[in-house]
Amino acid sequence: MSNTDIKWFSFGNTNAPQLSNSWGCMIDVLDACLVTGMGSQLVSTLVVKDGVATATFGTSHNLQQFQVVEISNADQQIFNGEHKVLGVTSNTIEFVINSPDTMATGTISCKLASLGWKKAFSGTQKAVYSAKDRTANPYFLRVDNSLDPVYNTNYAKYAKVGILDSCTGIDDLTGNQAPFDPTKPSRNWTGEGNSNGWFKWRYAAIADVAYSTYVSEYQLPQNGNRPWVLIGTKDSFYLINGLTIGQTFEAPYCFGVIQHKGLAKPFLCASNHSATFNDYISIGTPLSNTGRAEVAAMTGYSGALINTRYSRLISGFGNVISGAAANSIKSDPTEGYVLSPIYFADPDGYIMDALPLVQACVNDATATANYAIFSEPNKAYIGCRMRSDTGGTLGMLFFTIYDGE
Repeated sequence: MSNTDIKWFSFGNTNAPQLSNSWGCMIDVLDACLVTGMGSQLVSTLVVKDGVATATFGTSHNLQQFQVVEISNADQQIFNGEHKVLGVTSNTIEFVINSPDTMATGTISCKLASLGWKKAFSGTQKAVYSAKDRTANPYFLRVDNSLDPVYNTNYAKYAKVGILDSCTGIDDLTGNQAPFDPTKPSRNWTGEGNSNGWFKWRYAAIADVAYSTYVSEYQLPQNGNRPWVLIGTKDSFYLINGLTIGQTFEAPYCFGVIQHKGLAKPFLCASNHSATFNDYISIGTPLSNTGRAEVAAMTGYSGALINTRYSRLISGFGNVISGAAANSIKSDPTEGYVLSPIYFADPDGYIMDALPLVQACVNDATATANYAIFSEPNKAYIGCRMRSDTGGTLGMLFFTIYDGE
C-alpha cells in the first residue's frame, strides 16, 4: 500500500466544512473529503535537505501528522503531487521526497488531498458518490441531506444514505439498493406520515442523547458545530462525528467494500431508524455496538442478494464495545492496547472478510484522548471516541492512518 493511499481529515483543518444544525452540511463535508480536497494555503518556502522536504507557512497551517497533502504550482515537478505528512510544527510540515538538496520556486499551494472519488450525480442537498476505480468499488453511495416535505426543519438533522448497484441520475432508484423493503420500495428515501427515512447518518440531535434513552427526532438540537473525522481510501471510508454541543456523543458511520472470492462487496453502517419522529430513537450503529445486526449489504457469501436482510459485524473477541471501561482484558504493559479486526458476516452467518482500516480495542481505552495518534515503525493509528448507543457506553475505535509497508 502506497503511504498516501490512506487519507484522513478533521473538522479542525483550515477551511474545513462544518457539521452544524442545518441541512446540506453533510454534503459539504463529503464533497471536500471525497472529491475536491480542502484548505488550500500558500507555502512561503519549500526546502529539501537530506531527502526531507520542509514546507513553511506564513501562519498556523492546522495540518496534522499522517495527513496527506497535495502540493501544486511548484516550478520543479518533483514537488507537485501527494505527500504524507510525517513531521509537523505549528507553521511547518515535513515529508519524504526523492530529491537532492534544493529550494522549490513558484507560487506554491498546499491543500489536503481528497480520497479521489467522484460526485457522479448531484441535486439540491443530495449527491451520489462513486469510486473512480470502478474495479475497486463498483457501487454507488446515495446521500440525501435535504429537508423532506413531511419533516420539520427544526427537528434533528441527518442524511439518508443507501447503496445502489447502478445509477443514471440523482433520483434513479431503479436498480438494486440496500437497505431495501420490497413492501415499501421508497422507505429509505421518502417521508410518509410521521416517518422520514431509514438508514441515517445523524449529526445534530438534542444533547440528552448522551445520557438518556428517552429522546426523539422532534426534539430541537442546539445550534453550533459538531466535531468530525473522516478516514478513507479510494474505495472505503469511515465518518465519525459528534451529534451534540457540550455533551460527549460521537457516532461512527461507514461505506466501503470488502474483498470476497475476488469480488468487491459493499457494506454500509448507519443509524437504523424508520419509526416515527415522535418515537424514541436509537442512534448506535454496528460499528459502535457489534451486537446490532444492522449492516446493509448487497450480496452474501453465495453471491445471492441480501439487500432485504441485515448483515452484522463481529470483532475477534466477541461483542465487546470497543475501548469501553467494562472490558476486562488488560492491555499489554509493553505493547499497549490489543486491537482486533472487525469482520463482516452475512445474514446466514458466513464471515466474508475483515473491514479495511478499522480495529476494535478489547481493552479499556476511556483514558485515551479523543483523536490521539499512536505510531510504530511503518504504521500509525488514530483513536476515535464513540458512544455505543443513545445514553450508552463510551468507547473508542482505532483506525489505520498510515501504512508504509
